[in-house]
Amino acid sequence: MARYTHTIDAKGRVFVPARLREGMGSSLIVTLSLDDGFLSAYSPENFRLIREQINQLSGTDPAVRRLKRSIIGEAMACEMDGQGRISVSEELWSHINVQPGDEVCFIDMFDKLEICAKSFYQQQKEEQGSLSGVDLSKFDVKGL
Repeated sequence: MARYTHTIDAKGRVFVPARLREGMGSSLIVTLSLDDGFLSAYSPENFRLIREQINQLSGTDPAVRRLKRSIIGEAMACEMDGQGRISVSEELWSHINVQPGDEVCFIDMFDKLEICAKSFYQQQKEEQGSLSGVDLSKFDVKGL
């Protein structure tokens, strides 16, 4: 339940924060997110469950084929090295407009990690502002 920031090194590697490694394991599946500007990282088990659900959808539906290409087709297994770094492809990094030397944010979403450029995160935060003007009553989340 936090946001962490790390810098991509010259080889396209980035440290996965130690607190997040504990819950995700020694390997991550990194792929495109449903939201622009983000990558999603899953434990292999969580990604397997998602892949199984997507594969049960009708392959004749163009939206399903697009979903498969975007989520399954772009996914890559990233093994953590001894220092807790993962190596992400240049193609995935370019999807969120980052390159070596840039900072990225890891956002803990419990069942996955969201990864985005730090500059993008800050821009989104400024543009969207606080939740004070958002009608959250339809979500019925108690205790907020």
